[in-house]
Amino acid sequence: MDEAQVEVEPTRGRQLGFWQQLSYAMGNFGVAFSPTVVAAWLGYFYYGQETDSGEPIVYIGTTTFGILWFICNALNGPTDPIVGYLSDHTRSRWGRRKPWVFVGAPFLALSFFFLWTPVTDTPSVANAAVLFASLFGFWLFFTVVVAPYLSMLPDITPYDDERVRVSAFMAGFEVLGTIMGNLLPPLFASLLAGGLLFLGSGYQVMAFVVGVTLVLFFWGSVLFVRERYTFSESRSSAGGGVGAAMREFGSTLNNKPFRPYVVSVGFYRIAIATTVFIAPFISTKVLGGYEPHPTDVALLGVLGAVDEGVVNWELAAGYMMMLVMVGGALFFPLVSWLAIRVGKKRLFMIALCWFGVVLILMGTLGEWPFFTPVVQAMCLFMLAAFPVSVALVVLRPILADVIDADEKLTGERREGVYNGMEGLIMKIAAGAGPLGAGFVFAAFGSTAGENLGVRLCGPMAGVAVLLAAVAFSRYPIRK
Repeated sequence: MDEAQVEVEPTRGRQLGFWQQLSYAMGNFGVAFSPTVVAAWLGYFYYGQETDSGEPIVYIGTTTFGILWFICNALNGPTDPIVGYLSDHTRSRWGRRKPWVFVGAPFLALSFFFLWTPVTDTPSVANAAVLFASLFGFWLFFTVVVAPYLSMLPDITPYDDERVRVSAFMAGFEVLGTIMGNLLPPLFASLLAGGLLFLGSGYQVMAFVVGVTLVLFFWGSVLFVRERYTFSESRSSAGGGVGAAMREFGSTLNNKPFRPYVVSVGFYRIAIATTVFIAPFISTKVLGGYEPHPTDVALLGVLGAVDEGVVNWELAAGYMMMLVMVGGALFFPLVSWLAIRVGKKRLFMIALCWFGVVLILMGTLGEWPFFTPVVQAMCLFMLAAFPVSVALVVLRPILADVIDADEKLTGERREGVYNGMEGLIMKIAAGAGPLGAGFVFAAFGSTAGENLGVRLCGPMAGVAVLLAAVAFSRYPIRK
């Protein structure tokens, strides 16, 4: 591991049947779906709804909601490496990871359901208490289930091509979960506004159905696969206490491939978080600042974002993000093939540079000498589909390679610790993107009349992606 580059022949073989690959990957639907619903719709549910007469429905004030959201996420941050460490040291006849998934999934479902059950119809301490408890429980049990689930991939198959194939299936379910997470809540809310049986609203019906679905998907994802890892008899199940745990967290940075990987993924996550955050502003404040061309109205009308000749720019933003996810899914077979033929490192480097250029060009929307602003935006969102597809497919197998390298150094399989450390960095990065965008908005403007702040955020995210490429150039494994 001391050389600048490490040449490793990719291993090819078959450990899993098609159904095992597919069933394990199905769990990633829950990984994507549940946080998408919470991030996109929970705030709207608590203070953004209106009655038929236009009266606002407020269960918790915006400031209170924001404070509770921040506290619950901040408290949850350290749980990723802790759960990862504990799952690495779990001993049971079912393996290291399965007990966490089987026990945690029902509690995750219950926490998700109670997110949508305010006690009173107006802001109250009781509503705040229920939201805090259920939101903290949701993020806690999300980590309890998801960290061990994701940690199983390197252990259920040792073969490079099979890991890429499983990761491609996982990416497909991730796309499906993200799309459904954006579309199903308003669909349930409109179709079942009066509730069903003991459920008082469409949101509660959605929460009940989703909760049951999460349990089935997560249980099914680990039921049919087997962990290859055999626990060393000399290794204690407790792992040596807090001091040993802290040393183990820090030791991940001694793994040479992990350092450039985690730095690169951190910058990439900052860019993704920034892009998702500014997408509605690009649509409403940049594109909405231009008089729509008949071509734009026709295109957006096909997508359903035009009502009686008036463009719904918020809905248009959602459809443009769907262009990225649907387009990315269509590229999965090509990306899987390229990952084996070209190599994961080279392919990811190409994708990062490609994505960085696309994001930088986001700042020029409406200034091109050809195409209308809407067509320009659609072009860039479609161009973003390929690099996003690459990241969705290859990042998990790359981390699996990092963990393989760690096993050669330590003699132990520590998937949980590595996924936990990655999760900790990802959460910090995910918070940094919108935070930075907010400062830029405040300094340079975020309205249709003064939208320089919105325009600058695209290039800012692009620079973050290019920094990710620079960091990943130091990644030593070529495989």
